[in-house]
Amino acid sequence: MADDEKSTKQVIQLAEICRVEGHAAVDVTIDNGKIESVKLNVFEGTRFFERIVLGHKYDEMPHITSRVCAICSTGHVLAAIFAIERAFGFEPCHRELLYRELMHLGMIIESHATHICALALPDFLKTPDILDFATKHPVEFDTWTQLRKLGAAIQTTIGGRPFHPVNLHVGRLSSYPGSDKLTPILTSLNNHREMAINLANVVLSLKPPMDKTTETSYLALVPRGDHYGYFGSEVKSTDGWHCSINEYKQYLSEVVVPYSHAKKSSSRGQTFMVGAMARLALFGDRLGEDARAIYQKSPLAAGSKNTVLNNLAQAIELVEAIQRAIRITETLINLDNADKMVEDVTGEHSDFCHQPPFVARAGESAGAVECPRGTLYHYYKIDDKGTITSADMVTPSAQNTARIEADIRVVVEEQMGKVSENELTNNLETLVRAYDPCNTCATHMVQVKFK
Repeated sequence: MADDEKSTKQVIQLAEICRVEGHAAVDVTIDNGKIESVKLNVFEGTRFFERIVLGHKYDEMPHITSRVCAICSTGHVLAAIFAIERAFGFEPCHRELLYRELMHLGMIIESHATHICALALPDFLKTPDILDFATKHPVEFDTWTQLRKLGAAIQTTIGGRPFHPVNLHVGRLSSYPGSDKLTPILTSLNNHREMAINLANVVLSLKPPMDKTTETSYLALVPRGDHYGYFGSEVKSTDGWHCSINEYKQYLSEVVVPYSHAKKSSSRGQTFMVGAMARLALFGDRLGEDARAIYQKSPLAAGSKNTVLNNLAQAIELVEAIQRAIRITETLINLDNADKMVEDVTGEHSDFCHQPPFVARAGESAGAVECPRGTLYHYYKIDDKGTITSADMVTPSAQNTARIEADIRVVVEEQMGKVSENELTNNLETLVRAYDPCNTCATHMVQVKFK
């Protein structure tokens, strides 16, 4: 073969994606101007939680699995609680669910604010590090710190501390914060409402550094009730189907890849996306007034699937989370005050839930919640002694891996030769960061086989 006919390979390598949770790298191999392979290598150390929990009692699950990730520890706690309660046939009362939802919204507020301000905005504001960002953009930096503190305060009030909560258990909370604890939270939520709206409008003004990404399907939990929410027992797809979360193995497929510690997921043979964009695509019509006003003037409402708009989707959800948290906190304060009036009249303490006693039994079920990055599944099989005999956890970031690789391929094909290598590399980092990947969680999906 003549020299000019020889294969010439080029590799675009991002040795480590910065400003994300955990560690990951990207390798794109190009042969004779055509993309040969795209590999997202999640090289975060594996910890094998599905094996660790075997032999432990059911009531230990929320507090062991919260250690999968500090960023979304509340989500892991609640997914575990819901799975075990479903296995036991136990349905928590409405008021219990309100406390849990408020706790979860605290996580959404803290996580979304951190991703938008500290991780994503520097890409668009051209600041190389957080110190430069804080110096040149003090308003956005202050927005991050204030909203992060708000989310942490909510989780501390309900859960006992801002991460790895100790107050949430299977069946009920250890203690229920009353109006004295909730009133300062309500004041803070109201004080930060405009701040979240202003941040969302800033993100709305930003233009993605690429014209298109992969056309894809979206999956998300169908929220309980008629409001925009993060709890549910069915999954809906933009392809027109919906299933019980107990059937997750029928619509989710995971395969181990040799180059990464995270599995690659597909749904019915196709790549898909979970997270804020998916939730808005399916349930944007449920948004409250503040968030809906921003959503309706965004490209998302017009049907854009450009992945970088996930930053905007999270900003809209941040506004919605504060609005929903205000309503829940007001409701819980009113219920607590009503209980106190009853106690003053009767002299008896009111068990406000009036739910049947919790009874542990053998069973199995999945539980799921919508975390900041998408749908999180926990599955447990429990024997008649209350011991875990089988466990599975499917994280949002692991579900998004295949779509990330597909997106990278589309962007490289679109921009290769049209922009500088440095600009292309920066754009790919912006793209991957827009998913807000939690690679720490994703590594727990590695399968171990003993031969």
